[in-house]
Amino acid sequence: MIPNDNAIILFKFGFLKWMDKIRNGTISFSCPGKYIQIAKKTGNDEQGDVNEGVFARLRKGDKIIKEMQAKLKDDLEIIDDGEYVKLRRWSSYYIPTFCFYSYRLADLLDSDITETGFQTIHHYFDDRMYSAFGTSSVRNVLSADSVPAYLILQVKPFIDNLMKNLAINAIGAEIKHINYTEFQKEEFFLYPTERREELFYKFPKYAYQKEARICLVRKPLNSIHERLNIDIDPMDGKDAFITKEEFYFGVTADIVEENEK
Repeated sequence: MIPNDNAIILFKFGFLKWMDKIRNGTISFSCPGKYIQIAKKTGNDEQGDVNEGVFARLRKGDKIIKEMQAKLKDDLEIIDDGEYVKLRRWSSYYIPTFCFYSYRLADLLDSDITETGFQTIHHYFDDRMYSAFGTSSVRNVLSADSVPAYLILQVKPFIDNLMKNLAINAIGAEIKHINYTEFQKEEFFLYPTERREELFYKFPKYAYQKEARICLVRKPLNSIHERLNIDIDPMDGKDAFITKEEFYFGVTADIVEENEK
């Protein structure tokens, strides 16, 4: 039995030249500071997010704010939010991060299933997953390697490949799915630790991205414009497939009533 939180298949949305680099063995990590900058400078809150790395939203005057000021000192960023403040660590701007779209068993079970037995359950991506990378009309004027493309990754071969090469280079990583529910609350607080758990939480508006992340929490970059490239073994077509066409996919499963298990 596959746990509900386990990924069934992974996807990466981007431009062809970057998808080719991943398949050929280069994983390029950016950092949350870059996503924050994109949102602030361009207003693009699909690729960017002004709230990346926020670990708290508290009412002004809450005693936790002073506790965090004493604990984090100059590393604490306090963001005004009306009657509230949001808290973030400046150092979280620089944590190398690689993101992908993760389709989990839980997503399959949340589909509109009306009957039991063997069947194919289709999954359609939210249109916003495509719109961030240009429309069909834009495709016609881009260079051949700068057209939108979509990388389909088999979960175990990709993760095993990456983790093996991170271990060879003695680089530790945190890998988790994004939690989109905690930040529904008016107030929330995630105690900041070395594992940077806050990098795995986002506001519910981003739930359509079904994001999972790999964060190299102990290898910060020096600038938000810097990238960290990690070499892994090149992947063949059965483990990493690229398409330039927008698509949907289906998963064939035997659906049974819970009391039949």
